[in-house]
Amino acid sequence: MDFHFTEPQTDAERLFGGFHYINAIGRIEAGDDARFREFLTKVTPPPRLTVYIDSVGGDVEAAIGIGRLIRERWFSTSVGSYVLDQDQDPSYILPRKHIAGTCASAATLVYLGGRLRYLPNGSRFGVHRFSFRNPSPDDVGRSQVLSARIASYVEDMGVSTDFLELSSATSSTEIDTVDEEKLRALKVITDGETEAEWTLQARNHIMYVRGERDSLYGHHKVMLCYAKGTGFMFWAVIESQGREHELMSFGLVEIVVNGEDIRIDISQRCERQVSGIYTNVLARITEEEARAIAFSESFGVRIRFCDEAPVFLGISSVSTEGGKEELQTFFNTLCKT
Repeated sequence: MDFHFTEPQTDAERLFGGFHYINAIGRIEAGDDARFREFLTKVTPPPRLTVYIDSVGGDVEAAIGIGRLIRERWFSTSVGSYVLDQDQDPSYILPRKHIAGTCASAATLVYLGGRLRYLPNGSRFGVHRFSFRNPSPDDVGRSQVLSARIASYVEDMGVSTDFLELSSATSSTEIDTVDEEKLRALKVITDGETEAEWTLQARNHIMYVRGERDSLYGHHKVMLCYAKGTGFMFWAVIESQGREHELMSFGLVEIVVNGEDIRIDISQRCERQVSGIYTNVLARITEEEARAIAFSESFGVRIRFCDEAPVFLGISSVSTEGGKEELQTFFNTLCKT
């Protein structure tokens, strides 16, 4: 597999940010995961860029290795290739175009590594049963080990294990092109936002229900918390994406519930702290405010310069679908009235 990195081409592109991407093209050979790691060390790409894949597959173990590197580096994935459009007149922002392509067989495992995953119009996503190119009797045991690795990898990437059943249903000598609707149902395609994952956790004498989501605007967590002696709290973890100063200094901080139907001003009672790539927002809340969050359809946090400001930073409301039982049981168990 060949890897090509493109970075901003003009001063204007560098000023606006973005315009970084990687094209991963061709058959996946054994050792390509090591070569991809070396490639990333040389070109030092920033996080959050997109890796465009145009490949009919190849070595499964190398594909898993590449996919894990993509996830580790916080990259997204798409199908096809993305190139400078030489047919258009250059300007401050150079024109680019997407060329439709194919992601099939082992290349689909590379694709699953993306934190966000896209399938542009015209591109093809195909699956079949994974197998060795030149099988031998010794490969029976290896196949079982590899099957376990694939299953573990698919689960780690947040994709339904039904994806494996879909692949296994097609002979290794054929390719089954999967439509978008089915890929979305299996959580293979996410587009610009993943579904929130809700969990109940405890640490440092605090219990909390956490909703975690990845999106174009960053990796975010919202939490309804409870600490003995303190009571209910709201906690948000926001991927700063270079906006630490604004997230720490803007004057208006609001918890937004059910879209924006309920706005809870926590500007004067919240604590804000930068930790690595994240900005944390933590505030004590009343029992009634905790009830509104626990029984909501969605909640998030909005940070603005002032009430009239049309643009906000923070976390747009995270759907509580999938976390309602945890949130409501948590609140009902701990509330005093």
